[in-house]
Amino acid sequence: MKILIAEPEDFSEAVIAKLRKHATVDVEQCEPHKIKWALENYDVFWFRLAHKMNADVLTENSRCKILATPVTGIDHIDIPLCEKLGIQIVCLKGEREFLKEVRATSEMAIGLAMSVMRNIPRANEAVKKGEWERDLYRGNELYKKTIGIIGFGRLGAIMADYAKAFGMKIVAVEPREETKIGVEGVEFLSSLEELARVSDVISLHVNYNEETHHLLNESFFKACKASSFFINTSRGGIVDEKALVKALENKWIQGAGLDVLQGEPEVQNNVLIQYAKKNKNIVIVPHIGGNTYESFEKTEHFIADKIIKLIGT
Repeated sequence: MKILIAEPEDFSEAVIAKLRKHATVDVEQCEPHKIKWALENYDVFWFRLAHKMNADVLTENSRCKILATPVTGIDHIDIPLCEKLGIQIVCLKGEREFLKEVRATSEMAIGLAMSVMRNIPRANEAVKKGEWERDLYRGNELYKKTIGIIGFGRLGAIMADYAKAFGMKIVAVEPREETKIGVEGVEFLSSLEELARVSDVISLHVNYNEETHHLLNESFFKACKASSFFINTSRGGIVDEKALVKALENKWIQGAGLDVLQGEPEVQNNVLIQYAKKNKNIVIVPHIGGNTYESFEKTEHFIADKIIKLIGT
């Protein structure tokens, strides 16, 4: 049994040692042109989000039978193709009990909200240039604002807890009735437009799939308060990004903080990045919501245990 750790930066040495008790483990950054070769020469390919697993690299000649990716969203993997080729996907999707202790993405959502609402990146850049013009960076508080949470699963519920600590009023839209049971201090609304009309901060926590593709569109942003801020730490494809640019340009919303973009990591021509180059009311970071030392350590141990169980040694 051969395992390749294809994105090894900051990978847990303890996890590597654990895996080596059960298999041969190579730890090497896998460049794009070597992925197909690696899939033909390893039984387990462990990666994060840097690579797309599709027909360009996965074929009937692939030796790989386990794709290990320590993330919850697996839209970077062609699932039907994996099923056809008999490849198992080991990930964090649906692992609710374990994920209750993984909170980094919700923390990032709060961080993005504060960054764009308080003009933190702009103010920091100004100070580095020797400027000290505090009045240019007056911002907005979270206290007593209404936060609208779209999707009240694990991350949405954690986000609500953080919002309560900031003294915010919480509204949410969630279609699954079972997730609302026993929830206190949250008003569940019946539509996205209703949430848009009352929210000062809108935070997106929805899984990406065919049904949620461009879930938030022009009509949604037109319904928003002009003073509101939009935060996305979920997936870029859930948002019609051209509509979001239009919302920012026409001041349907005041600003946006984004951790994800559609088509990432190939984002050079993304409309939101082009907008951000010329405008000050948007903050974009490169999908670092779950990118913490603590989260990586926890998830790598969890994924390793699942692999060990699967290979049965």
